Amino acid sequence: MGAEAAISSAVQLLGDLLIQKVSFLRGVAGQVQLLKEELESMQCFQKDANRRQAQDEGVRDWIRKIREVAYDAEDAIEMFLVNVENVKSRGLVKRCTSFPKSMYHLDRIGDEIDSIRARLDAIDKSRARYGIIQFVEEAEMSQVELRRRLCPWQKDEHLVGMEDAVEKVLREAILVKKKKRHWLKPITKKKMGLSVVVIQGMGGIGKSTLAREIYNHPKVVGGPFDRRGWVVVSSAFTPQETIKQLISQLSKSEKEKKELVEEIQKLEQWTKDKQYLLEKLQEMLYRQLEGTNYFIVMDDVWEQQHWDYFKGAFPDKKETSRLILTTRNKIIAKRDQYMHKMKLLDSEKSWELFLKKAFINNTNGTCPKELERIGRQILLKCDGLPLAISVAGGLLVDAQDKSGWQQVLDQINSSSNIPENNVPNILDILELSYQNLSPQLKSCFLCLAFFKEDFTISSNELVSIWRAQGLIQEETSRSIEDIGRGYLNELINRSMLQIEDLTIDGQVKSFRLHDLLRGVCLSKAEEEMGVKIVKGEEGGSSSKSSYKPRHLVVYNKSSKTFFSNQNKHLRSVFLLNVGEEHSIFDDIPSPYWKSFQLLKVLYLDGFGFTKFPNSFRCLVGLKYLRICTNRSSIHLKLPSWLNHFKKLEFLYVEHVEFSGAALKMGSLREFGTRSVLGRAMKVEKWKSIESLKGIRLEDWVEMSSGLMPDSHLRELHINVWDVRNVDDDLVRRGRASLQTMTNLVKLHLHLDCSMNDIKPETMPELVPNLKSLTSLKLRGYVFDRPAVSVFPPNLSHLTLSRTYEVSMEELGKLPKLQYLTLNHSFISENMGRVKILHDGFLCLKALSLKKIYALTGIDIEEGGMPRLEQLRIRHCPLLESTENLPKRIVLSFA
Repeated sequence: MGAEAAISSAVQLLGDLLIQKVSFLRGVAGQVQLLKEELESMQCFQKDANRRQAQDEGVRDWIRKIREVAYDAEDAIEMFLVNVENVKSRGLVKRCTSFPKSMYHLDRIGDEIDSIRARLDAIDKSRARYGIIQFVEEAEMSQVELRRRLCPWQKDEHLVGMEDAVEKVLREAILVKKKKRHWLKPITKKKMGLSVVVIQGMGGIGKSTLAREIYNHPKVVGGPFDRRGWVVVSSAFTPQETIKQLISQLSKSEKEKKELVEEIQKLEQWTKDKQYLLEKLQEMLYRQLEGTNYFIVMDDVWEQQHWDYFKGAFPDKKETSRLILTTRNKIIAKRDQYMHKMKLLDSEKSWELFLKKAFINNTNGTCPKELERIGRQILLKCDGLPLAISVAGGLLVDAQDKSGWQQVLDQINSSSNIPENNVPNILDILELSYQNLSPQLKSCFLCLAFFKEDFTISSNELVSIWRAQGLIQEETSRSIEDIGRGYLNELINRSMLQIEDLTIDGQVKSFRLHDLLRGVCLSKAEEEMGVKIVKGEEGGSSSKSSYKPRHLVVYNKSSKTFFSNQNKHLRSVFLLNVGEEHSIFDDIPSPYWKSFQLLKVLYLDGFGFTKFPNSFRCLVGLKYLRICTNRSSIHLKLPSWLNHFKKLEFLYVEHVEFSGAALKMGSLREFGTRSVLGRAMKVEKWKSIESLKGIRLEDWVEMSSGLMPDSHLRELHINVWDVRNVDDDLVRRGRASLQTMTNLVKLHLHLDCSMNDIKPETMPELVPNLKSLTSLKLRGYVFDRPAVSVFPPNLSHLTLSRTYEVSMEELGKLPKLQYLTLNHSFISENMGRVKILHDGFLCLKALSLKKIYALTGIDIEEGGMPRLEQLRIRHCPLLESTENLPKRIVLSFA
């Protein structure tokens, strides 16, 4: 984190220490108070120093020294707290015999504080040499906080200059004129078979945006293509992993996907030859696509060699198929491929995009006259590049007047790398967008360096990591999760993140970081946050920081190289795609693992664990633990020693087995898994739990008795397997326990009821009648009575997936329903045309219809759905027309 954030974190920690641990401080409380006050005084000079650092190496060095002092203060205090907790956890006799050791720790923290204060004094004296002054900023938080509130997004809200390109590529390379209800005949010279479309252009020009618009275009979604898939290749990809992603995406059913995944896992266990594995995966993909019409996007292909890995895996026969490549490399396009070269935006389109980004809440697209001249000057610096324009516009989101706009222009003009044509390097503008963030947002943005290039990042996952790192400042009127979502909204407002997927109510579900902005993120994370990145078998590090690393990211099979004598400073470790067995951890002696005493976040992805590594039992300071294995057949048994993890707040184990022993983790806020084996899960005194995902019904019935009466549980996902043989008494007990969760807001019930069953049986009702419950997802449900009586009274969000006998007439009576999703469900009325009555769905704002294969039409009576703003339709092949729908409704086929 930057110096401002580092100082803020240290000040907060010192404040907590003075309040909560005052009895342990004895003679050093005064020293702690003085250190806190001195750090607070240094905060007043950080704003001015940050403004000067781009042009002054001395100021940059001054900031670095401040950051290092703040880090050392935080380390010293946290280590003192660890030692205090160790003493407190012992029995009375041991606490008495440990008194001399306690005094030693007290003396030591006193000496360390004196040393840190001396360093601060020397730094403060050097401040005058650089002319750094105290800077008090006027409060401007009301507008910022307003923008951070949870607000709906539209992925294509600011799409400018793409409309003609979309239609041109569709017309010339993808589709032809509509014949009846199908688009079958390609216009390219190659009448049948596979046609390859290459979208080429420089970074930040909008290649992926154009490809996405085509991929989600209604003429493609509703066209002849049986299978659709999208993968990001990037510069650091592995062909095996990319093909596996495609195979998974292109599966037409969960059964097909499961069978193919199992086949891949057996293949990986049988051979370690990468080339042989690649050839076999290519064969699998070829077989999967053979005889089908497929549409695939391969985004961000860097080199010809990368394309060569895949091209033999795509059948080229009589079926009509399309493959889109986006690339910066002109060489990749061949003579028999359609090439679309991206162009920079002209002045008119540039200005339109600029205004939409600068005035995010201004729908009329106008600019105040007093700002237009400055705005035009800023726009000239962007040279028509969409990414630069978006980011420059984002810089002005907080600038409410002429002086603010002028300040941004001056900052851009003062860039140190302006070339002869007076157009700054795009990276300078991107870096400026980072510099203009608040200290809190800087730290949050730099956490994106933990993830792989072109990785689709889950919003929920990132917010949990922010929480574990202590980066979200609490507010009395809002939940921590909502505040974290607000931070995410702010970064999106500034065009620093690219939305990947949205919920039906317009909230950001996942996103990506553009590779150019990722370059800025990595550079700043290494310099200011102490992030060390280790890649490859040799463990080569890209870290530029000479100070002690605080965050470690290890890629691929280089996990053996990350061990060092600086572990005691680490706050987070991310091991990605390592693929090692658990022995890599168990072979390391326990004293080594004990050096990770301050570790808060451990993120493991792609491991071949067969059991929970015993070495982890030393990591008692963890707040966040995530383990994703590379074998779905292996379920990790939760060990009893996890009960010693008193600070653990977030636990995610992809495939888990419960032993039947009670789990006593009073600080746990979120627990998640994908599949469960073993005996029913037991818990005791889970007073902080907010979210439980992936558990079985029997787990819920058993564990609900271990939740505290005033449980904070807000979100619950329950799976019911083998519905036909489930005990009715278990279902009744499950509903009874659900009825006691008075804070529950979101509930997902996944019932294993196959749509292929001839006579699907109705289960006793599981849905509780809770006033707090506003969001409900049901999968595999059978309605045997009016829908209104099934649902809680304040329901605003409803998703029905693979459900039977869905009555739109009954659903329309839900008084507060605002968002409705029907996925792969059987609608009872007419099985063809859906009729919305005049008094139906009076509060509905958005409707999503997916895989309603029998749907032929939608008729809305006058007065029906009066507030409907958006209708999403996907994979409804018999739907003839939507032209009869009211013009106010925005149609989407993505």
